[in-house]
Amino acid sequence: MIRRALDYLKRNGAGPAFFAAAGHAGRILGDIRYSLSLKDERTGKEELEEQRRDGRLRVKISVLVPVYEPDPVFFRQMVNSVLAQTYGNFELVLADGSPAQELLATRISKEDPRIIYVRGIPGGGISDNSNTALYAAKGDAVALLDQDDLLEPDALYRMAALFDEGYDAVYTDEDKYVTGSGRYTCPYRKKDYDPDLLLSNNYICHLFGVRRDIACRAGGFNKRFDGAQDHDLILRCCDMAGTGRVAHIPRILYHWRIHEGSTAGNPMAKVYAYESGKRAVKNFLKEKGLDTEVLDTPHRGFFRVIYKDEVPKDSYTLFVDGKLEPVTENYEKILSSYLARKDIGIVGARIIGTNKKIICSGYEKNADGRIVSLFSGMDYRLPGYMNTAGLVMETEAVSRYACVVRNELLGCMEGDSYRICEKIRKQGYRVIIDPKVEFVKTR
Repeated sequence: MIRRALDYLKRNGAGPAFFAAAGHAGRILGDIRYSLSLKDERTGKEELEEQRRDGRLRVKISVLVPVYEPDPVFFRQMVNSVLAQTYGNFELVLADGSPAQELLATRISKEDPRIIYVRGIPGGGISDNSNTALYAAKGDAVALLDQDDLLEPDALYRMAALFDEGYDAVYTDEDKYVTGSGRYTCPYRKKDYDPDLLLSNNYICHLFGVRRDIACRAGGFNKRFDGAQDHDLILRCCDMAGTGRVAHIPRILYHWRIHEGSTAGNPMAKVYAYESGKRAVKNFLKEKGLDTEVLDTPHRGFFRVIYKDEVPKDSYTLFVDGKLEPVTENYEKILSSYLARKDIGIVGARIIGTNKKIICSGYEKNADGRIVSLFSGMDYRLPGYMNTAGLVMETEAVSRYACVVRNELLGCMEGDSYRICEKIRKQGYRVIIDPKVEFVKTR
């Protein structure tokens, strides 16, 4: 953690580092609450037994694990966590790319008929061996697992239930497991599928499953993006599946192991992965016909997409209330640039008060059905939960008082902000917020 803080300070300076540290302090309190509630978080024994007896589900899941000189203890724990699944219709595909073709994976594969050993490419990259596993898999769906991470016993059951309902891609929440301590930390409660947030960061990450035919039609893992090959594949697969067929399981079912060589434990361990992530996002958008630049944000692995295609001024209308003063230069150009994407109908800016507190950074309905202003009352310099306060993302509504909207949707611009955006969404368009475009409410 100290190394991560020093890295941030070196790249961004003292001021941003202070607010990043303040945000981290809040996450520490969240970690403490998580540790205390962990027993209640996990599925109870009776429910796990019910899952084991449930014979209704038919989807076969292939768990893909690219193997490269694994730590024997970590590897064994990973395998055991898969074999302990309440859902038995799976296969564990181990694609071993270790230069000496390690005996560990071959020996373990003889212990259970559901463990499939395939010889990977010695010295090949992670994408090479992930593809070896993908094309050897016989399941209806595949799930991606790293060689030293762990699954909760009901992970595959809950995935299979959603595949059985007709979803094409499924992902879960995750946390981190601190090697040697037995502690679980950094719970990540993810958003439901948000293609714009996925462009900003691979927030889906672990555990991700997708129908095997979609993964193959998407081209499998691309070695040009080694280090971010999962991000590249997830972008493609979710795009092919479509918004209504990507399901989020709001439960922590994946434990990402923290140790010195892992990205989870050391942000400098795989700096190349962040560069690969930027290139993967840019390439994905290029293939959709969009000219973009993908920039780093202060937080490693988090990106900002700049759309460079010209958007005609007569194709949109800018709304800015007279009580708002712009903070961001070229705000109209930035907001309107997103309309180069045909799926976006309205783009909102963030509104802050003279006290530096956020007034509006998008709106959503909470679990009680009440419309809430996202990040309301938070200092605008804080990163927010999992650094998301400063990221472009989809939201249910943006403020009608600081936005651009397609001219063909001007008929929707009656009523309050939420109702306006609801009408826009019903016409098949996305609503997004760019919190880096800011206005101050002066009166």
